[in-house]
Amino acid sequence: MGREGQKSLRRRLKHLRRSLYPFGVKLAIFLASGIPQGSERKWASVMGDLAYLFLPKQRKLALTHLKMAMGELLDEESRRRIARECFRNLLMTGVECFRLRKMGPDPILRTVEIRGWEHVEDAHRRGKGGIFVTAHLGNWELSAIYVAWRGLPMNVVARRIYLGELDRELVSFRARMGVRTIYRDQSMRVMLRCLQRNEFLGILPDQDVRRVGGLFVEFFGRQAYTPVGPALLAMASGAPLLLARNIRKDKGHLITVDPPLFARPEADREEEVRRLVALYTKRLEEFIRESPEQWVWMHRRWRTSPDDLAR
Repeated sequence: MGREGQKSLRRRLKHLRRSLYPFGVKLAIFLASGIPQGSERKWASVMGDLAYLFLPKQRKLALTHLKMAMGELLDEESRRRIARECFRNLLMTGVECFRLRKMGPDPILRTVEIRGWEHVEDAHRRGKGGIFVTAHLGNWELSAIYVAWRGLPMNVVARRIYLGELDRELVSFRARMGVRTIYRDQSMRVMLRCLQRNEFLGILPDQDVRRVGGLFVEFFGRQAYTPVGPALLAMASGAPLLLARNIRKDKGHLITVDPPLFARPEADREEEVRRLVALYTKRLEEFIRESPEQWVWMHRRWRTSPDDLAR
């Protein structure tokens, strides 16, 4: 088979695989709904271990990125342990979200401990809303749901998932939990209007997204292309940046919210954007270093280079 034939075969196989995804989503929801109460973590551990074994590309990426980020701080055994736990965490996040979809937020959210909620309330009293800046750490979806559960208007800025069935399922799930989805390719005016209505935005700028505005700042000792959206919104609205994280604990979740970070309106715009992006990237790195097994190490965080952008 020639090169063109091989490409054509790969395209057909890819199309076939994607056509099966909607069935996979429905099957996952059905299976997760049937997991006995109290057995979620055991089930997620088993399925996470299977994913670690049978997804060699993602496993290799996770191990490579752990070595890039941590260097000699971790030996090979520790990297493998953290990578395996990363797969387990993702499966547990999915199980929790599927169960939330079926049972509603109360059973899980009652297990959440939060520190720094006063910063959220202060932001709401100021009347300009707030911009939660967090990472794909722990169960990040649960953080937004918790804010809505406490009675505050909550929006999340998310990418469109190329699988329409999965995208609709996720947007519908958030809406049922009281969280509105704003796609990141929508106008920033949509996000600004949320802040003007004294609502909250949740943004996760811990991934490499070359389709959105960004700049290169240091992340785990390497230059990483990082979204500037939170910084621009803070400068345009006067809303505070609230750096937050959700960490899974033995019997629930711990959400922490840092004191607010404000843009300096008198500063040079370009310098202030860089300052804010560097600050929240450094803080997200600290969050990840404290709980590395709960971050998505299979994501290609250092994929984009300055040459890529130039091309």
